[in-house]
Amino acid sequence: MVFNRLIVAFVLVLATIHPTRFFAQSIADARLQAEGATVTVRGIVTNGPELGKIRYLQDGTAGIAAYPGTGSMSGFEDAVTLGDSIEVTGTLVDYYGLLEITPISSFSVISKNNPLPAPKLLSFSSLSEEFESQLVEFDCVSFGDVSPMFSNSGAYTLTDPNGASAKIYLRSGHPMIGDDIPSEPIRLRAILSDFFDFQLLPRTLADFTQAACFYFTEKPKQSDIDYQGFKVDWKTSVPTDCVLRLGTTPNPDQLVPITGYTTDHSLVLTNLQPGTIYWVQIEAMHDGQSMLSEPIPFATRSLSSGEIKTYFNHDIDFTVANGNVPNGETSQAVLLETIARIDSAQQTLDVAVYNNNRDDIVAALEAAHARGVRVRYVAALDASNAALDPTPNFPVIFGNSTAIMHNKFMVVDADIPDKAWVMGGSMNWTNQNINSDYNNTLFIQDQSLARAYEIEFEEMWGSEGPLPNAQIARFGSAKLNNTPHSFIVGGYPLELYFSPSDQTTSHIETALRSAQSEALFATFSFTKNELGNALVDIHDGGVPVRGIMENISDVGAEYNHLLSNGVDVRHHNLSGEFHHKYAVMDAYDLSSDPTVVTGSHNWSVSAETINDENTLILHDPVLAALFKAEFEQRWGEFPVTTINIENQYFTIYPNPASNLLSLQHSPAVDGMIFMENTLGQVLFSAKQAVDGTTNLDISRLAPGQYFVTLVSPHGVVSVPFQKI
Repeated sequence: MVFNRLIVAFVLVLATIHPTRFFAQSIADARLQAEGATVTVRGIVTNGPELGKIRYLQDGTAGIAAYPGTGSMSGFEDAVTLGDSIEVTGTLVDYYGLLEITPISSFSVISKNNPLPAPKLLSFSSLSEEFESQLVEFDCVSFGDVSPMFSNSGAYTLTDPNGASAKIYLRSGHPMIGDDIPSEPIRLRAILSDFFDFQLLPRTLADFTQAACFYFTEKPKQSDIDYQGFKVDWKTSVPTDCVLRLGTTPNPDQLVPITGYTTDHSLVLTNLQPGTIYWVQIEAMHDGQSMLSEPIPFATRSLSSGEIKTYFNHDIDFTVANGNVPNGETSQAVLLETIARIDSAQQTLDVAVYNNNRDDIVAALEAAHARGVRVRYVAALDASNAALDPTPNFPVIFGNSTAIMHNKFMVVDADIPDKAWVMGGSMNWTNQNINSDYNNTLFIQDQSLARAYEIEFEEMWGSEGPLPNAQIARFGSAKLNNTPHSFIVGGYPLELYFSPSDQTTSHIETALRSAQSEALFATFSFTKNELGNALVDIHDGGVPVRGIMENISDVGAEYNHLLSNGVDVRHHNLSGEFHHKYAVMDAYDLSSDPTVVTGSHNWSVSAETINDENTLILHDPVLAALFKAEFEQRWGEFPVTTINIENQYFTIYPNPASNLLSLQHSPAVDGMIFMENTLGQVLFSAKQAVDGTTNLDISRLAPGQYFVTLVSPHGVVSVPFQKI
């Protein structure tokens, strides 16, 4: 009896000392608690730092994420690693669909190097919150015909034998970036996470193992696009019988039989409607088994005119335009055309523009709405949209809540073949972007293209109707690759990609690497390494490369990398922001493929992985000549000093200069460069680059007057410049 009273007293003392202690509950029970509840759980950690700060843990009942956010106990991400058994206490938070514990008020590592839980074998169609934050596994899934390596962070799509698809996501700095993408089907092991939608998180290449199955070695591809049909080609790993499913929705139900038991399959579809988007899905049969490809949208050629109106808001160099003339080269011209397109609308107007302070444009939209045109507007959540305040008489939805809705497009009358127009390019609807900054805008009269843009718009709108549905609206990484990418417009091929669902950077890289005689680029922000490397490779291969950049101080900017590898790139440090995002390849080389890349997509990590963007790749010699003329005009506006001594040209750029000074000598010579002050004192020296272009870091020089001197076998030449 005395002993029992002692036990009771001891328990009461502990309760007094630790009145707020939480005892671990099952993870399944914790997941049932309301947001904001404090929970304490125990589990085995299934990942390490390859996924960043976050740790996923699971017990025998469920899984959950723990994130050491603001206010968390310190040391979590360093102390907790793969295979640890831990106890963690914190607050339940729903972070864009993922239930996680943050902030973490306390944690302890109970033991280390524990066996991991067995992954649950699922199919892509069976993904659900029941398995969230747990190790899962999928058999015989394939990346299909994609780029050869994981070249950047972002989402990569896989399909399973039933045609269902899912995405893996690699964060910035993930150890798998740079690894080869498996070309054959695999057994995939990953952690099931959520960010607006389910995403699978592999940890290392060990999460990919070989799988025995039959599969599509090449997913359905479109070619020979015509008004009433197109050709579809695909390949399977073993001979199969196939049926093609066709329809105008993502669930095609019209069965088109195909003869031939083979691995290389082809079918020409006929008797289709012009200007229409068709979804194609392949069912392949082998040894009593069947598999479905993912349904893919393809467009027929439209009956529209294919006219492309090209506008720049500053003058171009007509001497290099090959006799071509843009539709406008002033801010007033592009503004008037924008309003004219709005005024011409008869049925529908869909607008997705980052920011807007132009009351005149909004007034035109309101007038269209008042005369019965269905007007829908997607704006950026975090941007200044003064012209949309107070709320206009047409509906507006704002996104993206985790990044930016950075598009600048408009779709007019998508259902009327001769009235359907798409506006694209780099220009926002602001006074500065229209009047002062450097931008381009295209107006394209093509119904097929308009209908593709409309699909993208309605994904952000969350509805096919006049009012938005914010509950199912998708922005950023939640969006799907669900639009056609290939078109024939005005007799020339045109490609369309949206970010971040369509791996746009890889398509820009392909366009850049197509250059045979010249590559020009003009960018506001440029931080994507693979595009920088592509330009260096093109330069090293003997193709002249020149570029202009506005933001050279962005984290990871490619400016210095390009300069140090001999690429002739200039910093736009003149008045007005250089807001373009375009490239021009082989503008004068008709034996090659004159190509223009343009749109809203900066060459940045954010544009590729989280922003809403659109990109056009136009294989059109007229457009290529016009964009080259725009580039050459801007190029000629830079302050450059050139001295000619006996046909030896010595050029320094820019002059005045701030941090970097580029020196060019033509022809290239073997010489030494000396930096001198006005007293003739040598401040530093450098060897002349063998290719004739040397870049000097002058950031440490005080502002003032200096001389740069080249000593070569041809003599000595000295040029003054101003450091600012």
